[in-house]
Amino acid sequence: MNRARKLYEEIGAEAVLTKKSYLRLYLTGFESSAGYVLSDRDKDVFFTDSRYTEAARKQLAGSGIEVKEMERGMTIDDYLVGYKQLAIPFEQTLYPEFKRLSDKGFALVDSSEAFTQAMTIKTAEELARIQRACDIAEEALQKLKGELREGMTESEAAALLEFHMRQGGARETSFNTICCFGANGSQPHHESDDTKLRFGDPVLIDFGCKVGGYCSDETRTFLFGDDHKHTEFKKAYASVLRAHNLVFEKAKAGMTGAEIDAIARSALAEDGLDKYFTHSLGHGIGINIHEHPTLSPRSVQHIVDGMVFSDEPGVYFDGQFGIRIEDSCTMEGGRVRSLMTSSKELQII
Repeated sequence: MNRARKLYEEIGAEAVLTKKSYLRLYLTGFESSAGYVLSDRDKDVFFTDSRYTEAARKQLAGSGIEVKEMERGMTIDDYLVGYKQLAIPFEQTLYPEFKRLSDKGFALVDSSEAFTQAMTIKTAEELARIQRACDIAEEALQKLKGELREGMTESEAAALLEFHMRQGGARETSFNTICCFGANGSQPHHESDDTKLRFGDPVLIDFGCKVGGYCSDETRTFLFGDDHKHTEFKKAYASVLRAHNLVFEKAKAGMTGAEIDAIARSALAEDGLDKYFTHSLGHGIGINIHEHPTLSPRSVQHIVDGMVFSDEPGVYFDGQFGIRIEDSCTMEGGRVRSLMTSSKELQII
């Protein structure tokens, strides 16, 4: 049974209409910039245009999802005639679209929760795509480390890393690569710029790529040469690494996101660094780089087997440096397993 059929049966509405691109991707596995998935009691149909018809029919052959090219001059409304009840994702629907469908007389049902629940637990195929994206990202970083040179800019380093990820088989990046040299690391979401790498600089790189529509997410912090002026940096790094590793040791399936966040936050507090940990421990990873579940002080969601999420404690000292260590992880057999294999011990390159 394909995902569109499963979601239709879960929602229980007369028809389910899905327009949002990442939700269409989840239902069909086919990437496109436009289209609709419409499911009713009898069938699941992916409506698209001539740009995608041939490729969609080839990819979706045997999936149980019919591909129809929308006739020129027609809109999706022309294919909704006869339905009285329609499920759409309220959270992903702009008000004008919601009002238009409502004014046409449809009884609207929210499909958002069904999508959230389904997408939070990854299948073996989804996990394999995320794992491959992690592998490519790690291989790319290793190549970049051998290419870093004094005088190289953050933007140049980010571009090289992205090149290596695409060369390794990635379709695109998961998000804009964050490359920070020196004091720029104190900004968790610094935008890579023309800052030049200097001997002794801390380097923080937050990056990831997509394979088959699924993301990886990783952050590594290291030193570009050791000028023996980094005593506080090294102490803070050891504290962040301990907080990161304790999640693997202590987190168990069934704990809430807040309880797992507290493992890392409490470890940093023991070293007096918790006030410098200014963001949540983690977020869900899948088709989107940020999705359910969340691992934050306010998260009441229980983390269970099959979920994929980040473990990324960090500390940030204004105008000095920042440290973040992040793995993409999954809950498996009741314990947290990293999807990354590279060393997280402090490296000096």
